Amino acid sequence: MPPVDRLEKEADVVVVRTAEEFRGALPGTEILFLNDFRTKLLREVGPGSLRWIHTSSIGVDSLMTEEIIDSDIVVSNSRGVCERPIAEWVLGVLLMFTKDLRRTIELQRSRTWQHRETEPLLGRRVLVVGPGPVGRETVLLLRAAGMDVTVVGRSARDDAQLGAIASFDELDALLGEAQDVVLTVPLTEETRGLFNAARFDKMRPGARLVNVGRGAVVVEQDLLDAIDAGHLGAAALDVFENEPLAAENPLWSRNNILVSPHASGDLIGWRGRVVDCFAKNLQQWKTGQPLNDVVDLTKLGGTAPKALSQAGTVLPQSASIV
Repeated sequence: MPPVDRLEKEADVVVVRTAEEFRGALPGTEILFLNDFRTKLLREVGPGSLRWIHTSSIGVDSLMTEEIIDSDIVVSNSRGVCERPIAEWVLGVLLMFTKDLRRTIELQRSRTWQHRETEPLLGRRVLVVGPGPVGRETVLLLRAAGMDVTVVGRSARDDAQLGAIASFDELDALLGEAQDVVLTVPLTEETRGLFNAARFDKMRPGARLVNVGRGAVVVEQDLLDAIDAGHLGAAALDVFENEPLAAENPLWSRNNILVSPHASGDLIGWRGRVVDCFAKNLQQWKTGQPLNDVVDLTKLGGTAPKALSQAGTVLPQSASIV
């Protein structure tokens, strides 16, 4: 739970956790501070008379409903909080794989002295799919560590920082060249199931997959099949289609799959920094200034599933929901 008590002098704050509480708090409320990025409340209840939604995450897939996309609701996210930490996590797992650190820990536990040779990080060929804020930080950090990074986005273009960005149309051709594939794309209709059996078959034998985007970008059973067949060397997953990951899910049991509880971007104190982002935007809102980190949902593409129901519309008051 973020430290929302610091907002109480700025607005009338109501904390809701259930659909019933959310429905009851909507009348007269114009601002939603969305702390739980997994929530289905907006699909179940609808946005009502909300005018602004701020999410504590970078991803906005829980907001991709027709009601919100087709409305005048302003959407903003918490950029600058998690991007660098996620990039550091990606670098960390690539180091773990190349230096075989997981095996080193296992051998230490068994008190086994086993000399081994490891792979270099320098010059390693990495494909980063998704040049958004997280992808950008990841590309810059991996290149600083000496890796050869290619970037793929929705459209081909030149970027002042990243250089040439290839399009999704070129993805299949590029997969066979990469030793590591890092997914940093948001979840849209275009990216759902983007990495399936056909894409894994196109990846270089022994290549490794890292997913810090959204779990549903990867077809989990197809990934397991590619791992079990020995085609892929390893995977590091911080996101999953269903979270928390069920105890019986076979992803837990593979020695060459790292399961992380959607925590790659969560540094100590991150909740306070998210509130800081929202509080700064709240001041902008109250003084009529443009908000920071506004997200254009229409540019993410895809057709959003329709919300399940409608909430009543009332005149907005200056209140916020967390």
